[in-house]
Amino acid sequence: MPEREINRLADRLRPEVAGAVDGNRVVDAFRRVLLVEERFVYDKSPADPENYLLESVLVRRKGNCLGLSLLYLALADRLGVPFRGVYVPSHCFVRYDGNGVRMNVEFAEGGASWDDARYRKEFRIGPTRPYLRSLSTAEVLGVFLKTMGAGYSRKGREMDALRLYDEAKRLYPGLPDAYYNAGVSLQKLGRDDEAIGKYRRALSLDPEMAASRDNLSILLAGKGRYEEAIAEARSAVELEPWNAATRGNLAAAYCGCGRLDEGIREYRMAVEADPENRRLRSELERATAYEKSHRGGAAAKAPR
Repeated sequence: MPEREINRLADRLRPEVAGAVDGNRVVDAFRRVLLVEERFVYDKSPADPENYLLESVLVRRKGNCLGLSLLYLALADRLGVPFRGVYVPSHCFVRYDGNGVRMNVEFAEGGASWDDARYRKEFRIGPTRPYLRSLSTAEVLGVFLKTMGAGYSRKGREMDALRLYDEAKRLYPGLPDAYYNAGVSLQKLGRDDEAIGKYRRALSLDPEMAASRDNLSILLAGKGRYEEAIAEARSAVELEPWNAATRGNLAAAYCGCGRLDEGIREYRMAVEADPENRRLRSELERATAYEKSHRGGAAAKAPR
């Protein structure tokens, strides 16, 4: 079915793009035929594999950013159209990159054209982060396998996920998410030293990956390496100051090594950011009670 349907869609598009020297015309034809007339729609959910497996996308007329990107790329390959896949943190899209035209296609907005500056703003991509370049076919496959691995991990199939991440890294060695995801699976399996190595590798590629610094700080604190843990957690908070859970992990690292005043301060800021978070409120109450008890105990001993 996928082959037959791809051929049918390619036949629909062929007269629209044949001989076209205007890249804008080609991009508009793909958008009109696929997203308007054929009614392919965007569904942002990354958890449903039917949203990114091409056969399912063709049957359901629905896909997430990866699924619709793969549809465009499959047809572009048939028609000799210079669309390329592009990856930003946890999101992908396609780019027309040829004939003197460079145009991004954003499926979350019905195939609208976003310039690179908008992606940098929306996804907080600084100039040193390894994203926003046009990918090779092998690298797009790496993104696909990374995504599939994440699906296995959500089902608790960590060894299957790790095998896919290894293949993703082979195809796309510069993809930070493949190393980060491998770290998550290893952490779930209790292989903490290996997980630390994967998080550090992810950070060597993308030093601004806050989630990797956050998870790394948790593992380092668990090993009693509190100064390193605090440094990583502090960096994560600086990258995502609105993230209450990350600030809570910084607070826990401070409390773990006895720096209660600093830990309580961070817990208070975390609760202020997320007042409904029961875990953070409970940890703040526990840290405050311990600090008061400790302070009271020290005062009682002073007269001796």
